[in-house]
Amino acid sequence: GFAPSRTMRIAQKLYEKGHITYMRTDSTNLSKQAQNQAIKFITKEYGEKFVEARTYKSKSKNAQEAHEAVRPSNLTKQKAGQTEEQQMLYELIWRRTIASQMAPAKLLKTKIIANPARPEETSEGFRVPDFAVNGSRTIFPGWFKADPKARGEDVELPQVAQGDALKLLEMHTEDKQTLPPPRYSEAGLVKELEKRGIGRPSTYASIIKTLEDRGYVHKEGRTLIPTDTGDVVSSFLEEYFDQYINDSFTSEMEDELDEIARGERNYAKTLKDFYTPFHEDVAKKKKEAKKITDLGPAPDKFPCPKCDKPMLIKLGRAGKFMSCSDFPECLGARTLEGEEIREPDSLGDDPETGEPVFVLQGPYGPYAQLGRKTKENKKPRRASIPPEKEIDDVTLEDALKYLSLPRELGEHPAGGKVTASIGRFGPYVVHDNDFRSIKDDDPYTITLERALEVLAEPKKPPRGAEIVKDLGQHPKTKKAVVLYKSKSGHFLKKGLKRIYVPDKIKPEKLTLEQAVKLLIEKK
Repeated sequence: GFAPSRTMRIAQKLYEKGHITYMRTDSTNLSKQAQNQAIKFITKEYGEKFVEARTYKSKSKNAQEAHEAVRPSNLTKQKAGQTEEQQMLYELIWRRTIASQMAPAKLLKTKIIANPARPEETSEGFRVPDFAVNGSRTIFPGWFKADPKARGEDVELPQVAQGDALKLLEMHTEDKQTLPPPRYSEAGLVKELEKRGIGRPSTYASIIKTLEDRGYVHKEGRTLIPTDTGDVVSSFLEEYFDQYINDSFTSEMEDELDEIARGERNYAKTLKDFYTPFHEDVAKKKKEAKKITDLGPAPDKFPCPKCDKPMLIKLGRAGKFMSCSDFPECLGARTLEGEEIREPDSLGDDPETGEPVFVLQGPYGPYAQLGRKTKENKKPRRASIPPEKEIDDVTLEDALKYLSLPRELGEHPAGGKVTASIGRFGPYVVHDNDFRSIKDDDPYTITLERALEVLAEPKKPPRGAEIVKDLGQHPKTKKAVVLYKSKSGHFLKKGLKRIYVPDKIKPEKLTLEQAVKLLIEKK
């Protein structure tokens, strides 16, 4: 079976190629044209006795029935799709569509009981146990003719009469144990959500993707296993926000949204009726709720390795661990197995502050840290280690270099500090929120003079725009004022915001004074 997100991607490809109808629907209705086409095909391929035209009604009160059911665009086309997975999904849709207009199969539920010992061979006080098998016999194949795999694991049994002798062909044993109910697979979870009236066909894939992306579950084969984070979040919501996560609330909210879509309910009042008490609940629970990462006391056999006080089980970014109950005064910690978690050795001390310098591993990669994280110093200074640098090769000199960013280069002539640093898109210099990339310069060595040169250069035009002319320097910010042109018209830039030139002003006659006035007016 495919995951819901994968199924939707494959279905999207089939839809784009015109092989199937719109797939983000749970409608069960077929158009009259499609129904007639299916009946004609069934009559020709299987015979009239297999035909039984039907109109289905959705069991879901939230069904999206603006579209007809997902079906092949052309029912005479039994195969379609460029890849194997597209062909598999198309075949499933085709078979289910054809089967929906066929007569039901007629099965005779059967149980065969056999005993290998003849009555005369059974000794007194001992009897060979019976061997039994449950299954069915097909009286009329019906729609199984089009979709034989839908029969599942049902066993087809032969027709026998009481007293018939059976021939043993082979024998093997199986060890079976009673198991707890299985955890949900993605398909099983979607089925349960649908059963409870939660979500829509277009949202099932994103619901499961969110559970995985946020680390609430992980997959083992096809099974969804809750993570420690998932357990904690679920327990927290059940304890403090139970009224908002129960089935009836979700289902009723979807009904109200449907009523809004149909124009039967006022959306502003609906949102106010929900948000006002919800906002009050959040504020109230914020004061009452215990810390979500505290999972309870640790076993008594594991006291704090530093102060010998009892420990608590907590949830961190790397999973569960044991922490001293006197944290943050005491930083003692253990793994769940009881091993002490020791603080990493420092590379040395910063000559300016005297604080130790560490190299640590974080969720977004390795980083250098100046000083220890304490109650007084909750956010010690940190700096990312470049990806090309091996963490084991980082020296004290390297770490201090990384920690030197962001660097204050000096004062800008217009006022304000000029700073150099490294961001998501590489090294840059910035003044008054005016960011400029410095791909050809080193942020650790760039001078104020060079930074001012970079800041004075006109910015490259945004994508889809071109520079019309440089109007001159802004009298206050000393930044270049540039006129741009795009499909939407002529504009100036104020940070990331576009200030469009009014139609009454001819762009070719726009002056610096007029441009500055426009920038001031459009705050």
